[in-house]
Amino acid sequence: MQEYSTEINKKGQTAVEYMLLLAAVVSILLVGFKSYFPTVQLTSNYYFNQIGIGILDKANPCGDGACAFAIEDCRKCPVDCGVC
Repeated sequence: MQEYSTEINKKGQTAVEYMLLLAAVVSILLVGFKSYFPTVQLTSNYYFNQIGIGILDKANPCGDGACAFAIEDCRKCPVDCGVC
């Protein structure tokens, strides 16, 4: 009578258990990404825009109705400072 080694069966069982565990984790992650991704995307876009303003400074103030002499003059922004 031939005896089967239980070690071979346990190796196969372990591989299947790991694959089932991996499938469960992946499915949980996919469901989580589907529900939380829009919120994360909106938040990251907001922070990206705020950092862009911090790096590049504010937009050109020409056309806001006030003549800022440090940045604008009659040549650069005649709308605010008047025509030279």
